[in-house]
Amino acid sequence: MILSFSFSLFFYLIWFWYRSDSRCGQKPHEMKPWNNFNHLTRIVGGNQVKQGSHPWQVSLKRWQRHFCGGTIVSAQWVVTAAHCVLDRHLRDYLNITAGEHDLSLMDEGEQTLPVKAIIKHPNFNPKRPMNYDIALVMLDGAFNFSSSVLPACLPDVGEKFDPGDVCTTCGWGRLKENGILPQVLHEVDLPIIDHKECSRALSTLRNPIRGDTLMCAGFPDGGKDACQGDSGGPLLCRRKHGAWTLAGVTSWGMGCARSWNDNMRKKYDQRGSPGVFTDLRKVLSWIQENVNTASCSTQDGKLPSNEGELRFPESPKHFYQNNQLCVWTLLVPEGMHILLNFSHFDVESDTFCDYDSLSVYSKDDRLVGRFCGVDSPLPILVSSNGIKLKFVSDNKASGTGFSMVYRALSPDALPDSGCGSLAVLFEGGVIQSMNYPEPYNNLADCHWIIHAPENHVIKLTYEYFEIEENEDCSYDSVTAYEDVTKEEEIARSCGFAVPAPVLSTSSMMLIIFHSDETETFGGFRATFSFIHVAGKRIEA
Repeated sequence: MILSFSFSLFFYLIWFWYRSDSRCGQKPHEMKPWNNFNHLTRIVGGNQVKQGSHPWQVSLKRWQRHFCGGTIVSAQWVVTAAHCVLDRHLRDYLNITAGEHDLSLMDEGEQTLPVKAIIKHPNFNPKRPMNYDIALVMLDGAFNFSSSVLPACLPDVGEKFDPGDVCTTCGWGRLKENGILPQVLHEVDLPIIDHKECSRALSTLRNPIRGDTLMCAGFPDGGKDACQGDSGGPLLCRRKHGAWTLAGVTSWGMGCARSWNDNMRKKYDQRGSPGVFTDLRKVLSWIQENVNTASCSTQDGKLPSNEGELRFPESPKHFYQNNQLCVWTLLVPEGMHILLNFSHFDVESDTFCDYDSLSVYSKDDRLVGRFCGVDSPLPILVSSNGIKLKFVSDNKASGTGFSMVYRALSPDALPDSGCGSLAVLFEGGVIQSMNYPEPYNNLADCHWIIHAPENHVIKLTYEYFEIEENEDCSYDSVTAYEDVTKEEEIARSCGFAVPAPVLSTSSMMLIIFHSDETETFGGFRATFSFIHVAGKRIEA
């Protein structure tokens, strides 16, 4: 069934960004509910997995023998650790096997390909192999995706993996320090560790470790970890809607599953460390520059002037090509805002827009919306003088693309803009019902999404309020939500008394004004501002 994009669906989709290939991060058979080089090449305390439970996991094989892991991010690209591919002649005898489960058997669905190119991160230094320990392997050919061979998702720009989040790492590494190498894939769940705790633990080693790309995971008491043979494999964190995202690449550790509690009381050779991974967010732009090589009709990506039209493909009768990555940027004069108005939209449909999509970002890379389907999105008014549009397509079905007009607007157009368009607001200001102070319309459905800067919350203060009153505000109402999924309601208001100020607990707030088909009144007007949060204390 073709599922077209609807406005209500938009609020769920707004969180999600580009996936590196079709159906990324989806397990066909989900198993769960919703010298320094001695420490490199690193599952202890984990479990043997069922076949097909990690379809993105690959085995790097030298002369047909496994030595490192890797992760599929597209049909032709694998991510691994740079220290796994140091040998300058490795490409001549390296093969990558996907769909691997039992190393001693030829598994059903197994695919093996030679390597066309190996690209180590330019900042990787073998003398400091823990930093920027990441490489891209370009296959000589392409994997055919199936239930046992699929890509993991790359993280979003700005995506957070918070301390305490439990993520999963997997591989064919040793089951204990200096133990045997298993034949069957194992996995273990590890919590992300706070960056300060990570740095503190690594500073207690004989040779203290520092780096720009380090991410730690594990248990201070030890017992569970990656180990020798797991290097290059994935650390995967699960997104809200279920997609598995490549958060890190297994890099190294001091021993395997050792405790790092009381390190300072131990001899150096008995000290432990968390599992250390290369943080994908720190190298995301480098990955994208190398992996995404598809051409696009607008080569420079810059849209001219303060108004115009963008049509992709240029002919509305043509279908866009597969494997496209197209980016357009639009800047208008400082202090102005941008209105996007779509006249045509035909992009492969999917509930989460995981296949083909058009994403809209503010100039500081905050996601405004992600769209697919055959229904044109509502007009979008962005309170920023710059936006970025990103279109991606996978290697399967396509459509006839999109057409839209854009123009710069004065901020004076913003207050009731949420009633004729979706207003996405990044600066403090005013919102109000349509026609204010005259009576609002029947069957109004107005939406404002407010984004505060990092480490700020949002305060909504009503100046005027006259909304049809009933006991549960089910007729006409103004409702504030914690986020765009509308799962957490902050306050719902109606009647003729000015409500108390509304305070969010995060840097985002969704406000919806709804009216039914009966009485109308003068509506509302409110200001919103941003308040800095210091730790758990809100600063007035």
